Amino acid sequence: MTMKRRDFLRCALLSSMALGTASLPRRARADVPVNDKRVILFLMLQGGPDFRHIIAPPYSDDAASYGNTYWRNRWRAHNTGSSKAEWQARWDNDFLATSSGAHSFGILKKCGFLKTHFDAGKVAIINNTLGSTTRDHAHSEIVFESGDRTAGPNDRTRDGWGGRLAQAVGGGVVSLHGDVRLFCNGKHPTDPTMHDNSQVVGARNTRSMTLFSPESLDSNPAAGDPQAVLSRALGSYYQAKRQELPETSPYRVFVQHEQSLRAFGDALNARLDSEPLPAGFEPLYTPDSGNTLNSRWFGEQMRNAFDAFVCSDILGFRVGALHYSGWDSHRDQVASIEPRLEDIFGTGKGLDTLLTALQSRMPDAYKNCIIVIGGEFGRQLRDNGDNGTDHGRGNSIIVLGDSIKGGIYGDLFPEAEIPLYEKASKDITGLTAIEQVFAATCNWMEPGAGAKVFPDLSKAPVEDGVTLSAVFG
Repeated sequence: MTMKRRDFLRCALLSSMALGTASLPRRARADVPVNDKRVILFLMLQGGPDFRHIIAPPYSDDAASYGNTYWRNRWRAHNTGSSKAEWQARWDNDFLATSSGAHSFGILKKCGFLKTHFDAGKVAIINNTLGSTTRDHAHSEIVFESGDRTAGPNDRTRDGWGGRLAQAVGGGVVSLHGDVRLFCNGKHPTDPTMHDNSQVVGARNTRSMTLFSPESLDSNPAAGDPQAVLSRALGSYYQAKRQELPETSPYRVFVQHEQSLRAFGDALNARLDSEPLPAGFEPLYTPDSGNTLNSRWFGEQMRNAFDAFVCSDILGFRVGALHYSGWDSHRDQVASIEPRLEDIFGTGKGLDTLLTALQSRMPDAYKNCIIVIGGEFGRQLRDNGDNGTDHGRGNSIIVLGDSIKGGIYGDLFPEAEIPLYEKASKDITGLTAIEQVFAATCNWMEPGAGAKVFPDLSKAPVEDGVTLSAVFG
């Protein structure tokens, strides 16, 4: 029997995890192909990010203005005192004044990459998005990753919008953080409560995904450590079995798997040799490098994303899953959340390193990639008593990339919110359904894909005056 590509890729990852792998010795070089297929990276900020902390209105002395209302009710979350002078100083010192059309606002200075790319017209901020209305983390994650506001709290085994998109365009999903979350799940052919993962590759470490293969005895007669001896013995055993077993043998699948895993490893390593990792990545996840991220795991995901573009044809790479946890900002928001924001949006940090490398090394991949960023719900309009913000409902979604028509989509600071700040437990009003945002993203990937991934799209609302197709040119 012939082993399908999707099966040997999945087995390669499972076997590498089971065997405690190391990379194969470097072999023949393989040139990087042109990345002419569009790729979507989805960055899930687990915990519910407070985007109103990144993007804030300028302080105003006018008590009836949005800027005055915001700072009067949010100063604790910004870790300032209660005086107007301190609010003005926080704005002046820690925010970068920005404008887009009729919108004037500031972007947190620690998010310098976001500011630079917004000014270049490559960042779209889609406001007042509507996902789950429960404020429950687990349920809201299911809703956000499935892209289905009707999903129930127990629908953990169902499909996700990333997996459905990969199926619609005939590509694969690469989980760049290794875990296969609901977003990655493809649609099951018969059971709507289940999923199909045949198109998913889990890549926790793209530099260690293959079967261990030692140097040969000819090149290193002293290579006699137990792992090397065992590997050579197994290699010889499987090679012999491939010659002995008849085509009809039910055991032949095992030797075919081993052969496919080794072929996968050779191809992957040869490709990674042909495009060495740019110098900026390793410092992101190396302790005491001078540019180490607060989450070295996120730094490793940036490396994995670069490698996935290098090996895009080998992996069938069309959808990439990124993940960053810890966004539940109930307490000490400045201390707990701003370092995470800097990891992602800081100058010279995560996304900046990735996109700079793509633009320099693989400009075709850079032009054909967009990144969608959001979390399961938003936060309350006003702060709480612990210098943070509590669970809310409406939020924003950030989309960035070279082909994006940047700007503000949806009212950033609605005047209707001003009286809500004075009331407890008030949310941003959700007006644009997440299905509409994600469907427009799918249509950028391939015209008509949105309707395939979201067949009930006509039932999902959009804020008046917002045309999401305009985001993608």
